[in-house]
Amino acid sequence: MNNALDTIVATLSKEEVRFFKLFLNRTDNKNRKDVDLFDYMKKKKGDFTTKDVLKKLETNPNNYYQIKNRLYHELNNSMVWQHIWKDNQSKSFSYILLSRVYKNKGELELAFHYLQHAEKEAIDSELHEVLSIIYSEIIKISHEILSIDVDYYIELKINNIKILSEIDEMDLLLAKIMYDIRTKQNFGKSDISLVQLIKTKYGKISKEKNLVNSARFRIRLFKMYSRLLLQERDYQSLEKFLIESNNEFKKDMLFDRSNHNEKLTLLTYLTNCLYKTKKHKESLKYAELLLISMKEYDSFLHDKYLFFYYNSLVLNYAKTDKDKALDYLNKASKNEVIKKLPSYTSFIYLNKSLIYFHQDNFIDAQKNMSRLILQEDFLLLDKAFQLKILIADVIIRFKNGQHDIVQKIEDIRKNHKQLLLDEECVRDREMINIISKEDL
Repeated sequence: MNNALDTIVATLSKEEVRFFKLFLNRTDNKNRKDVDLFDYMKKKKGDFTTKDVLKKLETNPNNYYQIKNRLYHELNNSMVWQHIWKDNQSKSFSYILLSRVYKNKGELELAFHYLQHAEKEAIDSELHEVLSIIYSEIIKISHEILSIDVDYYIELKINNIKILSEIDEMDLLLAKIMYDIRTKQNFGKSDISLVQLIKTKYGKISKEKNLVNSARFRIRLFKMYSRLLLQERDYQSLEKFLIESNNEFKKDMLFDRSNHNEKLTLLTYLTNCLYKTKKHKESLKYAELLLISMKEYDSFLHDKYLFFYYNSLVLNYAKTDKDKALDYLNKASKNEVIKKLPSYTSFIYLNKSLIYFHQDNFIDAQKNMSRLILQEDFLLLDKAFQLKILIADVIIRFKNGQHDIVQKIEDIRKNHKQLLLDEECVRDREMINIISKEDL
């Protein structure tokens, strides 16, 4: 709970802090130590010790634990009350909770009433996971409320299970290919059997009209097909597909708060794809549209996509205005949101190194590349991506006049022996051979 409380307080927005203070005013909050602790934590921003807090609150360690526990629970309650009505899924869950409250009180008709409300919200938003819970609850209540048509709800439950099965299968395949994309960074390909599975699944689902007409499945199909094209590096087809999908989804008003994440994903893909097809002005245009969209719905996904926004700026300006790219990298390196990301250091050091290299500033290029390789994050990258970076490091050292790089080349050959035999790594193998000959 200790780390959770620190994180909650640190990440509260101004609006959430304001709501929390109002939330506390529902009761007498005079001389409340948990309020004093909250104000102190916000002011110090984590820069304090337990001894400092005990002195500030004029309390002992046992009472301090109770104060922290109370603050933790009050913050949780405040966040729930503030955000529960902002999306249909939370609304639906709130009705399920109310149903259980009245069920425990013996008010079964009221419990059923709220389950019907929950069902309506879940159906409107195609929340099949939530519907599964709702139908189970209704079937349980039907044992005691004879007016409920149990056969009707059993049939609904069975049909919902079939849809859930399709969703789960799609989500598992998407999760696997997304992991491959993120770790390989387009320098390695997914297992052929996985790609074939996704193609088969896409072909099957796209023929089922009852699913294709669903907004939720349309978005899933979009995610599936776009990732297929990305994994096959067919950027021309991907660009066309993304633009068409974006236009169709806007025309059909498919996007709302509940699927805002998918809208931001689509815009991110568009900026990156247009960069790949060397349409840098258009890519930057969609990057700005991404930033505007990140501010929608109280900016609740702003921080999640801030890295992708900066990434698109850096990639494009690295081709058109290297000084501007470095400026954005420096801004990103100071941004508190980006600094919390596990891949933050790799992103900064790699891009700085490459830009310096293209500016013939080999000293700074080598410095940043060396820092990247020393990061723990480096070992989490896909082996093919690691290989590219290690070869880039050798090239930079060579250009920097450090011709004694024989040992580094031998280490690469030894540690990546199997990978270098792969036909996907032909260019890497040839590059190592060229450097080896130049070094003689």
